This record gives sequence, C-alpha cells and structure tokens, in this order.
Amino acid sequence: MNNRINSIILDSDSRYLTADERQELVQYTSTFQERLDAVALIEENEDAAVRFCIDNTRKRYPNFDKYHGSAWAKAFRDVQLTTRFMAQAMLIDEMSLLEDKLLYWLRTILAGLNFTPEFNRDTYTYLKQGFRQTLPPETFAKFEPYLNRTIQVMSEFPMPATPAV
Repeated sequence: MNNRINSIILDSDSRYLTADERQELVQYTSTFQERLDAVALIEENEDAAVRFCIDNTRKRYPNFDKYHGSAWAKAFRDVQLTTRFMAQAMLIDEMSLLEDKLLYWLRTILAGLNFTPEFNRDTYTYLKQGFRQTLPPETFAKFEPYLNRTIQVMSEFPMPATPAV
C-alpha cells in the first residue's frame, strides 16, 4: 500500500477521517484502475521492450559477456526484474518502493561487479526507449517517471578502477 495512504488509515485510528484525508483517499483510489490498466499494458509489452534493451546494449557493449558468465541472460533477468518493480511502484504510486526494495540494492551489486555508471545508464535508457516504442503515449507518460528514476539511481556511483563491461 502507498505509504501516505497507509499513514492516513493508521493515523485515523479511533476517529473519522478529516475532509483532506478523505479527499486524498478518493484521489488515490480514483486513479487506481488507470494504474492497474497501465501495469497490464507494461506486462504485455515487457518482453519486446526488454529484448530491445538487451539487443541494443549488446551492440554497444559487445565484450560484456567476456567479463561475466551468462552475462546476457543475467542482464535480461535483471532488466525484467527492474521492470516489474517499476510497474509495482507505479501501481501503488510509491517511488520509494522501487528505490528501497530494488534500485539501491541492485546498483550496489552491479557496482561490486565492476559495472560502470555509463553501462547502467545506457542499459536503462534503452529500456526506456523500448517502452516508448511499445506503450501507448498515455501509458508511457505514467511509467516514464519510474524509468527516469531508475536511470538516475542506477548510474549514480563511482567509476570502478577496473571496469568489467
């Protein structure tokens, strides 16, 4: 559940909601179906967007698999997982879910494997391009902030001394 909505519910224990709290709940729930429909479209287009991402990343970084075993299969898995977390965060309208449950952890792992910030930025920029091509514009507009935040967080770490991409 969205942290703000959860907080409203918990804070209203033994009292009625204020007018502002009711309005916030109505606003949140009134857009839920739209977000749910957007998630369904993201799911339908996930494979094409992730394949577009991996294909373009592979062209840009042809030596990547020389540094990591099963590199492209793992990259596909990681990008797919990230897509699913972005969709879930969008559904509940909570960016911190994406950041706290996946992005900071994944960025740390990839930095430890000597990925470069540029590699991550390029990879997730290709994912964004893939979804821009496959999603209807109104759905993409709902999803874009989560894609942008992923690109930002995943490329904010120091360059490794010995890059492995």
